[in-house]
Amino acid sequence: MTKELTPLERLQLMVPGYRGYKAKDLIRQDDFLIRSSVKMKLENTINRIAELEGQIASTSPFSQELKKLEFLASKIRSLIAEMVAVQGGGADVYARFKITTEQLDEIVRNDLNLVSLANQIYQEVNSGRIENVNALLDQLHSIMVKRQELFFPQEYR
Repeated sequence: MTKELTPLERLQLMVPGYRGYKAKDLIRQDDFLIRSSVKMKLENTINRIAELEGQIASTSPFSQELKKLEFLASKIRSLIAEMVAVQGGGADVYARFKITTEQLDEIVRNDLNLVSLANQIYQEVNSGRIENVNALLDQLHSIMVKRQELFFPQEYR
């Protein structure tokens, strides 16, 4: 009889070294691992977009697809910059305010969604299916914002 993996177990399989915010001092480390994993996948997506642009430009240098791909690459670069710039793991806020088990569970669900979406975005671009990528990027951004808020007490969100 097989057991379905929990979000935490799935993340641990997807992000090497991820521990799941089990100890207070590991929160920043786990946050860094998640953001690094998503950043790496998005950077790989940008590289794949550049390859696609090269292929298209060699046969049709004025194709509208080039404009679409460059828009997506620009949006991904902006997401990466935003992700790198946010304060990691709630910084010192967690030291002053207790994060409940329920909040940690929600953070883990958001982490899983971020990593899964980054993987999905890469797969879509890698397969040449760019139609849905913009909506997926918007969804990724929304989760990033929501996830960051979870590191802070309710009254500061």
